[in-house]
Amino acid sequence: MPMSFLRKTQTAWAKVRAHARAWRCRDKILVLESDDWGSIRTSNAKAYRLLETHGYEMRQSCYTRDALESQEDLARLVDILGTFQDQRGRPACLTTNMVMANPDFRAIQESGFLQYACEPVWVTWKRYHAGDVATLWDTGVAKGVFLPQFHAREHVCWWKWLEALRSGNEEAVKTFDLGMCGVPRAVSRTGLSFYCPPYTSRQELVRFGVDLEDMIVKGLDLFSAHFGFRSLSTVAPNVTWTDHVESIWAHNGVKYIQGGTCQHMPVGRRVHLRGHYLGEPSTYNGYYLVRNCTLEPSSASGGNTVARCLRQITRAFRARIPAIVGTHRVNYIGSIDARNRERGLTQLRSLLKAILKQWPDVYFLCSPELGYMIETGTQCVRELPNELAPGRKPGVKRRLAVDPAARVAGG
Repeated sequence: MPMSFLRKTQTAWAKVRAHARAWRCRDKILVLESDDWGSIRTSNAKAYRLLETHGYEMRQSCYTRDALESQEDLARLVDILGTFQDQRGRPACLTTNMVMANPDFRAIQESGFLQYACEPVWVTWKRYHAGDVATLWDTGVAKGVFLPQFHAREHVCWWKWLEALRSGNEEAVKTFDLGMCGVPRAVSRTGLSFYCPPYTSRQELVRFGVDLEDMIVKGLDLFSAHFGFRSLSTVAPNVTWTDHVESIWAHNGVKYIQGGTCQHMPVGRRVHLRGHYLGEPSTYNGYYLVRNCTLEPSSASGGNTVARCLRQITRAFRARIPAIVGTHRVNYIGSIDARNRERGLTQLRSLLKAILKQWPDVYFLCSPELGYMIETGTQCVRELPNELAPGRKPGVKRRLAVDPAARVAGG
């Protein structure tokens, strides 16, 4: 039996099971979850054009248009989310899953590509953008349109990247000089991607001497140092993680695990699929939050994804299941291609407008709020405590518990 057919069958069955067993609620709940904020992809428009001139088919992947968020990106998103309010008067909220560090290119080069080092995301923001991006994040949090949560310390398999740099891999070296960690696999001339899942198998981590627990704990500490509160939920990069990763999350206060209907679980050289459903208890006293809707205007399929997302929301609400919409950062980034951001914002605006027109009794929640309802058996949104989601409360200030210019050792 071909593996591709087996995987399709497993995925289809997981979706059926997820719909049948999902946690249900009489209130109509909408959660928007967005990954990859804070990470470097394409460093800038000049690098994009230069790679094109060198023969790279940059249009083969939407992620070549992804880049570190700018002031303008965030300001436009804050305005649109704040325009739409639910029946309580609360704005649409984007659960922004944050990458808290990026490679320190200078330190890595000075080590002869032998030692990995990274810098906190707030250092990257200042280095890449003249404006104060951190202030825009504070603004979005204070207005209740952003609720940051933890994604990863960095969204790159840096040990494989350094190995390629040491071996003189032409593509790795060329993109390193542009301030990038390679290109997406669909664009790569060698079929390589260093954006592959960092939460990989124990065998690989041991082989490269990677301390996974140290990496995750330091990432969570960077998160709380910057935003001033601990992350209650997380989503693994590329929805790929192991039971060991779950235990680390749990021991560090993470209760709610975002993701799709299928967890990709590395076992040796293979990746197994494990299905999940909304509200399913985890092994470590947490709960799974499973996305059942998608809004990805920048995806390869192109076109308007609003109609499909509305159909998915309709299906969820008819079954009394909260609608959890996955929508990646790339959809709202304009520094590489301003048209990309305009398309994404236009479709987000259209979606929220259609939702409020069709379901004026909808509630906008963030991921930890939904997780809390599931954990406590709360069936009415109005019974939620006001202090549940730090950062949704106006006036929150971030607190830096570490040196804002500090480097973070890798390994």
